[in-house]
Amino acid sequence: MPRQPTPLPDALTTGPFWFREAIDFGVPRRRLAASDLTHPHRGVYAPAGADDQLAACESALPLLGEDRRFSHLTAARLWGMPLPFEWRSGEPLHVLTLPGAEPLRRSGIVGWESADRPGGALVGPFPVVAAADVWAQLSVPGATGRDPETGRRQTLSRVWLVAVGDYLLTGPRAPGGKRTPLCSRDELVAAAITRRGKRGAKALTWALERVRAGAQSPRESMLRLALVDRGLPEPAVQPPIATSAGIRHPDLGYLEERVLIEYQGDHHRTDPAQWREDLRRQQFFEDAGYRVIAVTIEEFADDCFALALRIRRALRGRSYGA
Repeated sequence: MPRQPTPLPDALTTGPFWFREAIDFGVPRRRLAASDLTHPHRGVYAPAGADDQLAACESALPLLGEDRRFSHLTAARLWGMPLPFEWRSGEPLHVLTLPGAEPLRRSGIVGWESADRPGGALVGPFPVVAAADVWAQLSVPGATGRDPETGRRQTLSRVWLVAVGDYLLTGPRAPGGKRTPLCSRDELVAAAITRRGKRGAKALTWALERVRAGAQSPRESMLRLALVDRGLPEPAVQPPIATSAGIRHPDLGYLEERVLIEYQGDHHRTDPAQWREDLRRQQFFEDAGYRVIAVTIEEFADDCFALALRIRRALRGRSYGA
């Protein structure tokens, strides 16, 4: 039976620590090679077995100090921003060094420098670039890493910049359903201004004109954009509708024409409670005199061409199935 590693001093068991700290506590060098420790960065050790995003960020905390912050893709994940791809083990961490400090160059770290001083915040124990500035950073080539096949630096698409902007103005859902915005529109405008004349500026300008508060999922944001792209008027986002059960908010709506649009993700189909709630909501809206058009993921396959046609007919006052 393998021998258990000798216990570390308590001060070194709560998170990452520097090699020099371990030596100062009298930990032998050979102890640092034991299987219960990882060596994520040069000079840094951390408890093994926590191979997830937060553990990866925690392992880099000793490298940051006061002049560095998580930025770009890493900060976006810490803020909970919606992104088109999940975190994967081994994903490099993005770190921004503020003016006057030495840039960070280490394996597993994508080091960024800035002539400006973007706003900062704490997300839990993690120092991050302010949410609006992260949104602007996501337009920069390399902000979301490199394509694994071509090696080209990747960035967030214009549509996804809108989805992220919508999320920031709406805020994450807290227990009880309340949402608190992570930034204001003015902060998004200010962040976009810092990118003027730089790569990504046009994408930010395009996205900023289309960002709306209230959208509660990326698919809702993309649906709104797709309908406008198909020549339809822009629908209202989460408009208040008076029903017999009180004020309810559909995903999108054309209030003058009394046409509402509800996006039904897969969980609406697989969760019986959600399915029943969807039926109740639709009945409330219809009893209040509105036509409800339910949309599923399959209707995105043709860039919403057929869906846009169906909605256009509804807006013209045609009957169901016309």
